[in-house]
Amino acid sequence: MTVVSSSRYSTGEIATAEAAESFSWEAPVPVNRFWDSFSYGTARSFLGNFSDAELEQLAIDPVVIDSDNTADQQKKLQLLLQLLRNKLANEETAHSRPQSLYDVDYKRWPDESNVVPLHMLAEYFVKAGKYKEAEEIARPVCEWMDACSHLGKTSPQAINTRGIITRALWGQGPSRRSEAEALIANIRELVDGMGESKFCIYQKEEVRLNKEMLADLKLEI
Repeated sequence: MTVVSSSRYSTGEIATAEAAESFSWEAPVPVNRFWDSFSYGTARSFLGNFSDAELEQLAIDPVVIDSDNTADQQKKLQLLLQLLRNKLANEETAHSRPQSLYDVDYKRWPDESNVVPLHMLAEYFVKAGKYKEAEEIARPVCEWMDACSHLGKTSPQAINTRGIITRALWGQGPSRRSEAEALIANIRELVDGMGESKFCIYQKEEVRLNKEMLADLKLEI
């Protein structure tokens, strides 16, 4: 793979690969003709399956494929699918039966400190209208993120979790809405403070998400 000097963040911002790698949840997506036609999520989902050394060996040339050509886009998708299939086949072959890759590759599975499934569950409960359950799940997740050394209150993850709690409180009716409004004020303060934190690259995105939440709740605060 051709070495590039810049990469895309999940927010769409452009930065050096080194800067993107300072956040463990970011997977730097190269900025070139090949990858620019894919969304960040699609590119990250593919790239995250390979080590840096493996990526260097992949038969991906950003110059030879026209990113504006629909047929070439299909060729790219077919190429990525084949590369993933080759990767899976190689890893399955490396493990003798009756053990499968599923059983052996423990490093791929989350440990007890992984709050992502709980975060996703709380978000789902809000969408499903199970607001009390969502709040009960999201609060300890938020506390964990606030205390986590590589996250903290101004991290996008912690702010997003506060948004889930806000929606959960609001959905529980008038008796909880003063709490929701207080949390909205807290989120606004945290987002304002992101500009002077290591998470400044995410500030613009968090401002946008906060506005969307207020619009959804039909609030003007």
